[in-house]
Amino acid sequence: MAIDRDHDKPWTRRHDDPRTALFSSVTEIVYPKSLAELVELCKNRPPGVRYKAAGSHWALSGAAISDDTFIETHDPRGVRQVLGRTLHDVVPGCLHPDLIERMKSADFIGMGTLCHVEAGKRICQLYAELDETDPCTDPSTLGGFMKQHHGVDHFAGPWGFATLGGAGGQTVVGAFSTGTHGGDFDQGPLTDSVMAIHLVADGGRHYWIERVDERWAAQLTDDALLTARYDRPELGGPGNFTVIRETDNRMLNAVLVSAGRFGVIYSVVLRAEPQYALWERRRLHLWQDVRQQIGKRQGPLFTDTAPGHTSAPQGFLQISVSLTPHLNFGRNLVGVTKRWRMDLDTAPEGRAQRVGARVNNPVEEQRNQAPVYQLVGRSFPYTPDEDHPYRAEGPGFLDRACSNGSFLKGVLEEAYREIEELVESGGAVVAAGVAAVAGFGGGGLLALLPALALALLVLKALLDAFDSDDRLGEHLDGIRNALLDPSESDPAKRAAGLFAWQLISYKVFAEMQGDLEFGARSYAVLDRWNYLDRSCGVNVDSVEVFFDASDDRLIAFVDALIAFEVNQEFRGKACVGWVSLRFTGRSDALLGMQQHETTCSIEVAGLRDVTGTQELIDHAVRLALNPNMGGVLHWGQRNDSGRADVERLFGDRNDPGNGRLGAWRRALAVITDDNRLDGFSSRFTRRTGLEV
Repeated sequence: MAIDRDHDKPWTRRHDDPRTALFSSVTEIVYPKSLAELVELCKNRPPGVRYKAAGSHWALSGAAISDDTFIETHDPRGVRQVLGRTLHDVVPGCLHPDLIERMKSADFIGMGTLCHVEAGKRICQLYAELDETDPCTDPSTLGGFMKQHHGVDHFAGPWGFATLGGAGGQTVVGAFSTGTHGGDFDQGPLTDSVMAIHLVADGGRHYWIERVDERWAAQLTDDALLTARYDRPELGGPGNFTVIRETDNRMLNAVLVSAGRFGVIYSVVLRAEPQYALWERRRLHLWQDVRQQIGKRQGPLFTDTAPGHTSAPQGFLQISVSLTPHLNFGRNLVGVTKRWRMDLDTAPEGRAQRVGARVNNPVEEQRNQAPVYQLVGRSFPYTPDEDHPYRAEGPGFLDRACSNGSFLKGVLEEAYREIEELVESGGAVVAAGVAAVAGFGGGGLLALLPALALALLVLKALLDAFDSDDRLGEHLDGIRNALLDPSESDPAKRAAGLFAWQLISYKVFAEMQGDLEFGARSYAVLDRWNYLDRSCGVNVDSVEVFFDASDDRLIAFVDALIAFEVNQEFRGKACVGWVSLRFTGRSDALLGMQQHETTCSIEVAGLRDVTGTQELIDHAVRLALNPNMGGVLHWGQRNDSGRADVERLFGDRNDPGNGRLGAWRRALAVITDDNRLDGFSSRFTRRTGLEV
């Protein structure tokens, strides 16, 4: 069969600088359209050529980078046909009779439903499909099968993900296989929703690896039905297909998070829950006030209530930290976000704003192998009506501005106005932003007035030269260069420039993390990605570090980043970005970063256009990998770990070959025939020790 291929073409990632591809030319990119083509690719791999699967190109690590050939399950350019189908041959076609018998009971609905999708389907596409109510007329769907054959209609939906990360642009497989998580501290990450994986390994052999969970049934699928479906000549059979089902789930837990080392995942069976709504509350606080509450799992950060909206317990916590200080370098703003589950009928809004209506577009439907929706992957984040928290309004100012790069101009104008009022009044008029940043009283401000008058000229020149087509990072780097000029010899001018920079940073953060309270459909709250962003999230670097939430070292880590930022601002540099703390339950995945009952992840991200951002993130990586700090790095974000780091963090202290890493390597040895089949090895897996 003819498999689509490109040779000597550029290859890049979603968050890289769009002006320059990460690789100007790669040896080969292949675009398989079916399981049969994947099996053929892996069976006929040329000697010495190595493969790696890639999805939406969302990851910032080297986990999805191939030594030679890239296998694309989803084409982010929107040109080639992708592996994007929702499949019905196994669910319901091969479900075990014992499971079907249990599913007849209406009480079973609390366990959720099953959906089977190909690896190239994006999260935003799947949550749109799950949120549709099945009319139960088509017996090939689970809802239709249960209605037509067993007379029950409680699998009609709608359904939703139990948890998500903050963006739906990733493929489902790309998200869970790198350990992506939400901030739901009583739940594990997305891997917990994976019930089965269909893996194609080097050599072309393929495996059905199924979770054993007695809450569902002794097994999800029937072996005879699976074998009849998949052990066929066009798939390398007979004898080329294996079902793996273990009571301790050791193979599944190895493959779940594996940086693509086991092979290419063709499809996955996921558990979904009855659709629900979420109530979100965000408030501005100070890092210095909340930092010591983080380790107190029964404290107010984790046990808040939402009276008048829902009686459900709090389930989500995120703490976003501004690294740029205010109040005379003594305080840092934080945005604290909490969420509670609600009945869907209470807050049903979200579909019209995030999914939209189905669209008749045969070309796109054929390319994505999925129904086309008006707004999926091409909408602003859900924006609530400030006066009516259960209703939506148009996109917010920040979201609209990020689509064309103009966000900063309004902030600059406001900062200019506040400093102008201060200067022209001789210090008598002190606006709120100025007062928050200053912190050293009227005398200190009066002493700075002449220098602040000169800073006004700088701001005026920046406003006059403002170009909305420039990226946010490019704007901010120009402002940094003008206000934090390290060659300025006058201490008063340098102090005035630093004051103006901190005022702008304060206002930007307060705009992005200001008070908010609303309720909406699950994915409208969970997926806050701006799919029309052309400025704010471009040319980004990011690292995410994981700690036991009760470990004081996570506080020390954030404090060290704040101290680094203060020091570099005095030297004319600055990080424009964020530090975000989220909390999640333990992962069953052997290499999952979430190793504790409550794990705290600290994401450090910023715009590489600004001089100082890369320096701070480099510092964060070095600090995290210091054995005394003990941080674990996210597999899908920047990950500079070496073999010794991975063995220290995932192995047994007395024998690095054992522990979680040892179990993972033993599973890899089974699939690769003790590494004889090394076609999915890469520079990343060899550097990190993810080998037999």
